[in-house]
Amino acid sequence: MDYPLDGIKVVDFTQYQQGTVCTLMLADWGADVIKVESPGVGDPGRTLGPKGPKGLVSGYFEANNRNKRSIVVDVKKEKGKEIVYRLVKTADIFAQNFRPGVIERLGFGYEALSRINPRIICLNGSGFGRRGPSRERPGYDMVGQAMGGIMSIFTGPPDSPPQMIAAGVCDQTGGFLLSFGALLALFDRERTGYGQEVDMSLISSALALQGCAFQASLLAGQLPKMRGRITPAVFSAGFKAEDGKSFIFQTTDNEKREKVFEIAGLDKDPKRFDTWEKIAQSHEGVLDALEAAFSTKPRDEWLKLLEEADVVCAPVYTHTEIAAAPEVIENEYVVEVNHPTEGPIRVLNNPIQLSKRRARIGVAPEHGQHTEEILRETGYSEVEIADLRKQEVV
Repeated sequence: MDYPLDGIKVVDFTQYQQGTVCTLMLADWGADVIKVESPGVGDPGRTLGPKGPKGLVSGYFEANNRNKRSIVVDVKKEKGKEIVYRLVKTADIFAQNFRPGVIERLGFGYEALSRINPRIICLNGSGFGRRGPSRERPGYDMVGQAMGGIMSIFTGPPDSPPQMIAAGVCDQTGGFLLSFGALLALFDRERTGYGQEVDMSLISSALALQGCAFQASLLAGQLPKMRGRITPAVFSAGFKAEDGKSFIFQTTDNEKREKVFEIAGLDKDPKRFDTWEKIAQSHEGVLDALEAAFSTKPRDEWLKLLEEADVVCAPVYTHTEIAAAPEVIENEYVVEVNHPTEGPIRVLNNPIQLSKRRARIGVAPEHGQHTEEILRETGYSEVEIADLRKQEVV
């Protein structure tokens, strides 16, 4: 099958999640992503997260590195640097997410690489951006959520300590946006003939995630507050039903709000919560009343009543439930692949669907799996490869 990014070659120095998600997106759509890993462990992401049934494969690494080829190179040695320079000479993209300054000290900054290949596009993922007082600090997803403002508006009691959203949302969003930047730079290169740098940070990812909420703060000059479990402005909340399963509803007008109270059997006292102001002032009272009501029937019964009343609602799925949901199965959001060591496993599909092309869904490479293959393609002879191994360059 032909893929939109067939013929695009990526030299990939990314690790953990932010950068690897970016190059994953490119690999899924056909780019030849050559993952350059250090001797020993390689990408630290290989050791993170739960393993598969046989204990050989990290779910974290598998999710972020499928469809890539792995080459082991000791880039601290001159002959290792030479391998990277030869790869870059015929590459389209060079990707990394080290702290600013690290990649330059290794000899692979944009200025150095563009002298070898003026068409090269350098993707830079970082914690805090390329400029500013924090530029050289280390940063993980939680730092992005904290300094990017997400934690300040996270749902929870107004006096609760800051909480992070799981699943590495800043890392994941940063990877998606960095891959979008790569496509923009590729498109621009078609017009100009030259490459350029593309930057993405955890803080910029956090700001992009908040979008309208952040813009509202800039415009109105008012800081949003932790909103608690109920959002009075649109009257939305989540609850646990009699069977222990959770669900949410969301309304945007008085009619639907009154429907919720009617379904919950709380319409006997029509003046109790009849305005947004009373709901906001009686936050705990509203919660207590609704929690007591919704604990009397199973989740599916409540969802059926809410749907019949045309109230927007949904079950709160666990990962197991969502993987089995017809919406996921019929849209192929989760698909099965045959893993060389784990056998048949289910994996996330690429989130983008085109009508005339399908993303390729494969598996992540073993550490250094394609070293000799890539060296041969780059012009190294068998004698040279043997010598590189002898000197522990690869």
